[in-house]
Amino acid sequence: MTFLHTADWQLGMTRHFLAGDAQHTYDAARADAVVAVGRLARSTGAEFVVVCGDVFDDARVSSRIIRRTLDALGDYGVPVYLLPGNHDPLDATSVYRGDTFVRARPDNVHVLDRAGVVRVRDGVTLVAAPWTSKRPEHDLITEQLGRLAPGDDLRIVVGHGGVDTFSPGTDPAIVASADLQTAVDTALVDYVALGDRHSVTPIGDSQRIWYSGAPEVTDFDHVEADSGQVLEVTLRRGASSAVEVTPHRVGQWTFTTIRQDVNGAADLDVLRERLTALPDRSRTVVKLALVGTVGLGDEAVLSELLDEFSERLAALQIWERHHDLTVVADPSDVAGLGLQGYAAEAAGELAELTASTDDAEAAAARSALSLLFRLTGAHG
Repeated sequence: MTFLHTADWQLGMTRHFLAGDAQHTYDAARADAVVAVGRLARSTGAEFVVVCGDVFDDARVSSRIIRRTLDALGDYGVPVYLLPGNHDPLDATSVYRGDTFVRARPDNVHVLDRAGVVRVRDGVTLVAAPWTSKRPEHDLITEQLGRLAPGDDLRIVVGHGGVDTFSPGTDPAIVASADLQTAVDTALVDYVALGDRHSVTPIGDSQRIWYSGAPEVTDFDHVEADSGQVLEVTLRRGASSAVEVTPHRVGQWTFTTIRQDVNGAADLDVLRERLTALPDRSRTVVKLALVGTVGLGDEAVLSELLDEFSERLAALQIWERHHDLTVVADPSDVAGLGLQGYAAEAAGELAELTASTDDAEAAAARSALSLLFRLTGAHG
């Protein structure tokens, strides 16, 4: 038996660092990922699809997104099971209780709105652990495992939330990974499908406990190591009991971090080469951290480089927490501008102000000198 495991669609999500056309393109890619899951279900022969929480980003998602999502799910041709998660819990304001969702829901779409066993077909059941609030007071999945007796069905746990392997602490809703491992080791269940972690992540070595990750990237690669995928899962029971998990990429976007030492023109050339080499730049967001010391001429070159790639990329932002680039105003830099009279005097005064103990004053002076370098073309 083969099915698809996915989670964390968070439809309606926006990213603060995307503006204008980039945000619209990102929204379209997230909607495309939903359609891609349906194509994958057909091409793999999957019997059904489970979405393990956070289908929608919050209860205020627009009716347009709800309707278009349900239209796409209706075209899958197989049953789709949606689990309420922490972003879309089954509370009084739930998306799943709203008139738009209720009226537009196609017959093949099922909300796992009750905890416990749900029969998919003879020999196959789901064990659902839906969120009914944003702050559960206990481990929802372990609670359901404790209610199961041994059986012959293929059983798939459908859950959402952090596990203690990655999220140690006192949160009562954190899932006990040891309980999940015991459940699969004793064949109480055959597979644990999890949502909440946006990177594809196995838990333990059994290959039977997985986070599917989000089908489209939602954060930078230092946070999400392996998102943009959907898991194809094949299970067998009996003498030839086995599990096979195959990731399939459906995401189109990349959020990447670049860290680089910059201490002169050669380093700036390397940075340009790295940015130019990025594939599909219109759907790539870069968070940039530069460390080093540059003169005013090189700083002007860098400013032009950043302006250029801010237009070529979906977005380019400075990673302030790791960015430590010092700009120094060497007298020879100012002399190289070839200014005369009042302009030369003003440039000299600005150069002196760059050494001011007033950080704001020094920054303003460096900015003014950088602009002067760019206007005169003295940096080459």
